Amino acid sequence: MKLGAGLALGLALAGLSACGSTPDEAEAGGPANPCPAVSVLADAASLVRFKDGAARTPDDILYEVEVIDAKGLCEPAMNGQVSAEVGISLFVRRGPAGKELTSVSVPFFVALTETNTRVLSRASYETEIPLAAGKSSGGVVEHLTVSVPLDGKSPYAYEIIGGIQLSAAELADERRRRGK
Repeated sequence: MKLGAGLALGLALAGLSACGSTPDEAEAGGPANPCPAVSVLADAASLVRFKDGAARTPDDILYEVEVIDAKGLCEPAMNGQVSAEVGISLFVRRGPAGKELTSVSVPFFVALTETNTRVLSRASYETEIPLAAGKSSGGVVEHLTVSVPLDGKSPYAYEIIGGIQLSAAELADERRRRGK
């Protein structure tokens, strides 16, 4: 999916500014607090939604949605856990069949995992992305807090993963579309 360069850059910067250090902190060279890696699940990074009952041609696309980025910033560990502030950037582009859409509701998830092993917790959310009249795209940055129980481990032993909530059929379609 191709993104409007200005909107993509704006969303990425908004996500970074919301989840990064302040200029004063960066200039002071203060170390960042240890934090789990934050990423987007590749299989849940995008979705193309077609008009119901349509032939699923490019002209039948209602909208395309993509998770552009996910970033995190952690508070110092206290009481055996780390509190991670996570920013998830979502972008929607209106398709030819979605000319009348004024917004798109996007279900997404955030999961806490032990790196490369098992899911410890998972939460589902929904966000509304407005599509202004005369504009072909829109985006939001959702901010969430994830508590990471360390259980004597380093914050680096965990990963926070986000993505679009897809049904099994949507996941299969996205994998087919991407040639996987």
